[in-house]
Formats: sequence, C-alpha cells, structure tokens
Amino acid sequence: MTPDILTLGEALIEFMRQPDDGNRVLYEQGFGGDTSNTAIAAARQGASVGYLSAVGDDLFGQALRDLWRREAVSDAHVLTRPGDPTGAYFVQPHASGRHFSYARRGSAASLYGPTDLPETTIAQAKVLHSSGLSQAISPTMRAAVRRAAEIARAGGTLVSFDINLRLNLWSLEEAKAAAADILPLADIVFPSDDEAEKLTSLTDPDAILDHYLAFGARIVALKRGARGVMIATPEARHSIPPDAATPVDSTGAGDSFAGAFLAYYIESGDVVQAGQLAAKVAAGTVSGLGAIAPIPRRDQVRPG
Repeated sequence: MTPDILTLGEALIEFMRQPDDGNRVLYEQGFGGDTSNTAIAAARQGASVGYLSAVGDDLFGQALRDLWRREAVSDAHVLTRPGDPTGAYFVQPHASGRHFSYARRGSAASLYGPTDLPETTIAQAKVLHSSGLSQAISPTMRAAVRRAAEIARAGGTLVSFDINLRLNLWSLEEAKAAAADILPLADIVFPSDDEAEKLTSLTDPDAILDHYLAFGARIVALKRGARGVMIATPEARHSIPPDAATPVDSTGAGDSFAGAFLAYYIESGDVVQAGQLAAKVAAGTVSGLGAIAPIPRRDQVRPG
C-alpha cells in the first residue's frame, strides 16, 4: 500500500554532548534529519507516511530503521548501501545555542540519486515532501529532489517543499539557484521569515507570501516563530497565532509544523484548521528537548 505522504532526504544519527563527569566526555545518541523529523511528526498525527533515502549497512542504519518502524513510518523504499556509512552529527550545547559538527561526507544518503527513486510509489502518493536541506546534501540528492518533484507533478501528487536554508552546507547563491529550480514545481511551500529575508531580501510578510505564490504555489505557510504563522493561498490569507508554550529547545519545530500541517491538510482540505493544529504540534515540540521526543501525538492536539 502506497503511503499518503512521502518525505525525501537524509536522516542522521545525533550525538548530543552531555555535562562532563570530570573524567570523560559523554554523548547521548539520538536522531535527526529534517525530513525524517517531518515524517515522524506526520505519522504521530495519524497520517500514512513513508521515507525515501539510503542508509549504510551498519548499526546506525539499523537504528534509523528501528526508529521509523517504531514510529509507523515505512522504510520500504529506504535503500541500504553496503560500504557507505550512515551520516552523523555532533552537538555541543553552549550558552547562546548549539554548535554542530557533521560527519556526513560520502554518506549513503549523499549518494542517493534520481535513478534510486521509486517512481510508481511517488506518482501514487498524495504528497511528496522535501527541503532545501535535502538539496544541499549533494549534487545527486539535489537532482533526485528535482526528479521526484517532476514525477509527483506528472502523477497528480502534491509537491511540498520546506525552504530549510543551511548556509553551513553551501553558499547563499547556490541556495538561491536551487530554490529557483524547485519552487515552480511546488504546491505547498514552508519558508520561515529569517530564511526568506536572506533568500529574497524581503522583510514584509505579505511581500514574502506574494513572492512564493508567484512561483505557482497553492499554499504558502510562512513560519514566524513566536509571532505565529501566516498562511496564504491565491484566494485568501490567514494569521495563525502561536499556541501556548514554554520553549526550552527549538530544534525540529519547523519540521514538526510541516509534518503536522501536511497530515491534517490531506485529511481535511482546510488550511486554517491544519495550521492551527500544526501550531499546537510545534508548540509541544519546543516545550521539550530534542527534535523527536517531544513531538505531540494526535490525541494530545486533537482530543477525541
């Protein structure tokens, strides 16, 4: 059975540095990767979800498969590449945020390309989701994101794209070119105001919404942090206030918003309802530590 939502990108093993015990430097293993976070958020809202990627034939690759299976995310179309490692990153918390060090060059997912795509499955899904971060992984993954979007559009599958700008992976000019390449194929776009300002030099929210709608998007959900979300269609605009939260860690909040929005939108077709429920999911995510553990489940945001 084809999942309703497919996400495409790279999942990673996370190593979070813990307080020193005086003798050793300690790290706690977790999981990351924006599109994997999005997949898990959608699955926790009750959506049928599958992941598209590759992992190594190693303990980390198996750990990711175990995670997806626990979270009811299908890994049927995740490839295993013997001899190529599963990517990882190390997090060093500090007073002003976090420092990230990546060990992902030559990873199994970075070698994923257009010929690895399950074309029939993509054409039969309701939504294909990817991101600017997926594009930045490698030239082959960028080509896969483009080809997947073309297959989706030809098959009537909605194309969802999260801007997710990461300038530690490539230059601003490369990111602009990649966004311009994929946006004409996107039906649903998730920018954040700070990313949009860097990419477009626009600061007015309505101007940002106009910019992304002009590419042909049906829905643009502008994430504005503590100021909530603005959702635009060609016909209307809606302001969604942030849900009540006590923020302790913003990791994965945008990813969880996107996953929840997609889950509730394909269920109801109502952008306002989907935005309101996704805002609850994002609020729950920032109220706990880590990108995955605090993501609320459906019964927590939509009781009954």
